[in-house]
Parts: sequence; structure tokens; C-alpha cells
Amino acid sequence: MRIFLKLFLFIFFSNFLISKSFSEVTMSGYQEFFAGSADQSTRGALDMSTNTGVSQGGLSNGSYTRLVATASATLDNGIEVIGVYSIMKDDKSGGDTDVLGVSTNQNDISLSGGFGTFTIGNTGSTGSMMHYRASTIIPTAEPDGAVIGHFYSGGSNDYGRADEVGYAEDSMKVRYLSNVYEGFSFGIQYGSSLRSTPARTSGSDKNCSTASDQTGHGCYTDVIDAVVKYEGTFDGITIGATYGMIGGNTNIIAGAEYNDLEADIFTANVGYGGLTVQYKYQDTADSGQLKSTTDDGDNTGSTLCGVYAAGNVTAGICGVETEFKESGVTAKNDSKTMVYGLGYNLGGGVMLEAAYFSVEQSQGATKDTDADGVISKISFGF
Repeated sequence: MRIFLKLFLFIFFSNFLISKSFSEVTMSGYQEFFAGSADQSTRGALDMSTNTGVSQGGLSNGSYTRLVATASATLDNGIEVIGVYSIMKDDKSGGDTDVLGVSTNQNDISLSGGFGTFTIGNTGSTGSMMHYRASTIIPTAEPDGAVIGHFYSGGSNDYGRADEVGYAEDSMKVRYLSNVYEGFSFGIQYGSSLRSTPARTSGSDKNCSTASDQTGHGCYTDVIDAVVKYEGTFDGITIGATYGMIGGNTNIIAGAEYNDLEADIFTANVGYGGLTVQYKYQDTADSGQLKSTTDDGDNTGSTLCGVYAAGNVTAGICGVETEFKESGVTAKNDSKTMVYGLGYNLGGGVMLEAAYFSVEQSQGATKDTDADGVISKISFGF
């Protein structure tokens, strides 16, 4: 009888707690699927007309399909607490490993009030939250989503980066975003290491262990990301701008010292009616490169994109250029990407989109990659 009573009470209180815990939880989600094909005339600096090519055309399940649970509560002192937990498609079971460590694998808790918003967890950086992200605004959200890379083979050299270090990564961090005052806002974060992600277990060494990790911006420690932003509307024209600074520390590997992370980011936005134009420039300079080497680094990236929406139809164009000075190469490595997108909103969260893209990558005077392709996309947000 006592066992039965304990079991009854356990079931009763379990149901009560579960019901109570989930009463404030909402679920949302997103699915995406692609089809694409590319004509690659140059791969690995080889002319594909006289070499065996690579066939990457076909279907792709994208990278960002996910299910998001959001819970909220208001404390007695008026502070709002929000917890977000996101589950990405196959990211822990051997499939879609390209989404490991990205900020859409969100797992964080936020506290908001008149003081602004504090967030801790696996979450996006200050820059990810505040900078204008030009490369996401056109239909298909390319080239930001990097799905076009599923359909061609990129070169093996370093061509520079268009986005700031830490963008779209879910390393553990504490972030503060201010409220908006007369159009101005401010944000800052601290992260113990870029290696603090679900892809790298807790308690592991957060320093770089290889030179390639260090020069690849893979594991800066004590990362600070600060951004100031202004946005206002004048006579129907929206104007916005941001400036950000990122700093982080490197470690010594086999007696070799590397430059600490020091980066500057500028973005701008102009909107009028259905037209939006955004620009971004990032300068990582010689961050992460050997201090003893003087002919490397100078890592910059610029992005200029525009989109126009009329009714259910959206069209846009996006161009991205990057540069990087590789030690021992007489000229800078560079890349150029152009994407032309077209989208149609079917309603109910369903979008049909398509894009044409071209990619060129060069190591000094040698062209490594020359590819042109098309992709189509269907997505469903719910």
C-alpha cells in the first residue's frame, strides 16, 4: 500500500511539474531544401576541360533546418527571463556536420528589463546580433549560408574572410545588449574561448595546439566583441550604421608567437520603401599570424548587397570580395563571389527561391577556382 501511495504521489507531482514547466513554452521551427548544379571550369588551379571533374550537383538538405523551444517567465521584480534551446537536423548523429558549432545551435538564457538584456550560453556574438548582415538579405540568403559551396569545390588556400572572427559561432559567452536610446544602442560580450562549443567538450584545452588552428582564427581566448549602432528614419528613409571592435589572445606554440586578435568592422544600411541596400567591411589585419613574419595577413573583406521587395516577389544582388596576404606569395590571395537571387512568398511561411552564382578564387596570379551555378530552394518556417 505504501509503495502504491508513493507511486501515485510521484505520478501526480510529476504531471503537475511537467504541466507547470511547459505551460510557458512555445515551439517554432524552420526547414529548408535545395537543388543545385555548377559548371566549374577551374578546380584546384586545374583546367577541368582536360582533367577529371567533380560532380556535386543534385539535392541538398541545406544547413539550418531546426526546431526551437522558447520558454519565458516574469520574475517578481519585473525582469523577464527567456530560455531558448534549438535542435539542428542531424548535427549530433553523423550527418550535416557543417552545422556543428554554429549559433543556430542556440542554447541560452536571457534576462531583460529597463537595463537592457544579459544573455549567457551557446549563442550568437554581439556582432552577429547588431551588425547589418548584407550577405543574408537577398533570396536564398546566399552567400551567407554557404550552401552554394555544396555544389562546387573551393580552393585549398586562404583567401581571406568576409565576416568577422566569431560570426555565427555558438561558443560559450556572456553578452550584454543595451536598450535603444534615440536610435543609439550598444553591445558587448566576453567569451573565454572560441573553442567553447558543443563540438569541443567542456574541460578540454582551449588553447590552439597546431599552427594551422592559430592562423585559421580557430581558438582565440578571452574574446571581447563590442559594437555601437545607430538607426533612424527620416522622411521614410531608414539609415543605419554600426562600428565594432573584436579582441582576443593567442598562445605560444613550439616557441612561436602569434599576433593577438584585433579586428575592426563597419556596416551600413539604407532602406526606402521596398528597397534595402547594405554594406559591410571587416579588417582583421595580421591577427593570428606569426609575429616573426612580416609579409602575411592584411586580411580584409567587403560585402555590398541590395534587395527589392514588391508584394510577394523579392529580387536581389550580392557581391563579396576578400583578400589575404599569404607568406611567400608575391601577390595577395583573393576571392570574388556574386549571387543574384529571386524569391516568391507563397504565404503561410513557405518560400520559393532561386539564385545564380559565380565564384572566383586566386592564389596570387594563379586562379584556383572558377565556378558558375544555379540553386533553387524551398523553405518552411512555422
